[in-house]
Amino acid sequence: MRRLMAMVIVILLLTPLLSEASAADKPQSLFMIDMTIRVSPVNVENASTWMGLFQIHAVLKDPGQRAYFQYLAANNSTKAREEFGDFVKQLIYDNMRDNIKRRFNAANVSGTIYLPPGGPVEVLNNWSAVVTFYLTNFLISDGDVLRCPLSGPLDFVYKGHVFRYTWDRLTLILPRGYGIKNLAPVPDDLSDGVAVWNGGYFIPLIELYANNSTSTGTRVLSYAEFLNSTRKEISLVYDPDEGYVQFNATFTGASATPSITSRLLASFRATMNVISMDAREGNGSLVIIGVARPEVAYQETSSERIWKAVVRLPGRFDNVSVRGGEYVLAPDNTLIITVKEKKSRLKLYAGGVAAVLVIAAVAILWKKRAGKGPETSGENPSSKTEPETEGNGGSEEPDGGGE
Repeated sequence: MRRLMAMVIVILLLTPLLSEASAADKPQSLFMIDMTIRVSPVNVENASTWMGLFQIHAVLKDPGQRAYFQYLAANNSTKAREEFGDFVKQLIYDNMRDNIKRRFNAANVSGTIYLPPGGPVEVLNNWSAVVTFYLTNFLISDGDVLRCPLSGPLDFVYKGHVFRYTWDRLTLILPRGYGIKNLAPVPDDLSDGVAVWNGGYFIPLIELYANNSTSTGTRVLSYAEFLNSTRKEISLVYDPDEGYVQFNATFTGASATPSITSRLLASFRATMNVISMDAREGNGSLVIIGVARPEVAYQETSSERIWKAVVRLPGRFDNVSVRGGEYVLAPDNTLIITVKEKKSRLKLYAGGVAAVLVIAAVAILWKKRAGKGPETSGENPSSKTEPETEGNGGSEEPDGGGE
């Protein structure tokens, strides 16, 4: 009875997974996958080839499947581990093997898979496992360029349905001494020949320069070597009216491969709020020009307006210049651009003249009012009594003579 109840619980836990499997072209949700591919030149049976060592660490994350294997382990742990190993081989190894075969057939290339003595799957704790195998002809020479014939999306077939072979992290370890011509998509991190991508379902496009040289014999640098070998300059201008920062970055002293250029553009996009950007090469320099939207603080005084635009540069530059303003270089390659604009003097003069005119008008009006006051209420007696006396005397004398 207890076993029956346990099986019922397992079936209930498996129900969501079975319903999800009916949807095609969805990411696989059974495993967390961390895949590493190490590339190196080797000799196999007296023949030179480029070997790809695949190591795929898979952790079962689906709740229903974990409950199922836990149930098996409660009764027979050895059988549970064996069944889990078969489960991983079918889904992780067999699906990858089928992807490789399809790609090789499409490219008309032959390759051989070599397995470790104990098989491709090593079961670990916590329902996890490592899948290991070796693949010849991982890179194929095309004259001056080595290319990987496996590039493209990966399929994950489960119970008759095709999902995406999604992984959480892919690490590609490239051979030393070979320049990178192209990696696509652009990796999330690239340093010392180790490229890392996060969250995908593909084998990237891989192109290396054979013998670490281009067709012209010029040595090809890695991304880090390129940055260390070039003089890096950037000029910026902030336009307060438009609210944008225009920038012009120049890298002089070394040739940039398409992979390096893509990597540089990605670094600008990662640190600056880029609206538009382009790159061009000429006269031995790589020039990146673009427009970005900064964070802006604004203040105003009685005599001027002040803008502070903040942008973060993608790295350290040997020379930084700002046109039309001042700048301060803060920590973490943060640039603070200050632009000041004097308020119009004509407006200031107009305001001052208006104030003077108002004061003058008030003064004149006051003077006029003060001048009219004595004429109406404080008249000079001598100027008015004299004519009145003459008039009165002429009229009174006849009266007196009549008497």
